[in-house]
Amino acid sequence: MNHRPTATARAAATAAAVLALALGAVGCDDGTTAAGSGAPAAAASTATAAAAGNGSTASAAPAGTAGPGSAAGTGGAAAQAGTDRCRTADLKADVQIQEAGKAMVMLTNKGSRSCTVKGYLGYGGLLADNSRTDTATHRVAKPGLPVAVTLKPGTTAFSGLSWNSCDKADATCGVLAGLVVTPPDETTRLTATVLGTDGKPVVQFPVAKAGFTVGTLQPSNQGVLLG
Repeated sequence: MNHRPTATARAAATAAAVLALALGAVGCDDGTTAAGSGAPAAAASTATAAAAGNGSTASAAPAGTAGPGSAAGTGGAAAQAGTDRCRTADLKADVQIQEAGKAMVMLTNKGSRSCTVKGYLGYGGLLADNSRTDTATHRVAKPGLPVAVTLKPGTTAFSGLSWNSCDKADATCGVLAGLVVTPPDETTRLTATVLGTDGKPVVQFPVAKAGFTVGTLQPSNQGVLLG
């Protein structure tokens, strides 16, 4: 028995063929292909935007603002500490000899602002012609470790100073007519007033080659004299 497709079947087959051709054309169209991948592209764009958003959040500090641990932050802290430190121009030094080879040093704030000292004083000698001479210095943590001493105007920090005397005829003996003092963390010196046990200025005292032994600056004179 011979079966022939009906008109309806033939029409359906024709439509299917036309649809297949249309889909083939669409698949070959580059513009349509890009459009077809538009959803993934949009997702990628969204991910990129999110990443950019995250980057923006990580960089939340305003321009010119130093973050924690930055050099600028450290510099600011150092500048603040520098503001509080006593400068040479703020200070005067008096060396009061208590007995042979032993003295108490008094560092007084002569300025109009409070400032802080911590550590050891540096020393140099003055000769009779007022020229300076280097003098060896040995530091000892006596009567204790260095502490920050805040000096209000007119107040004083104390330190011990000792040395061995010597024969003025000895070539290694330094015969000093005075002392210059360098405050902690400073590079400029000031001339100290050196007073004898009688309270009068000392114009000459011999210091052995070993030089000075220096104690720490303290807020009180208790215990600062070196043995």
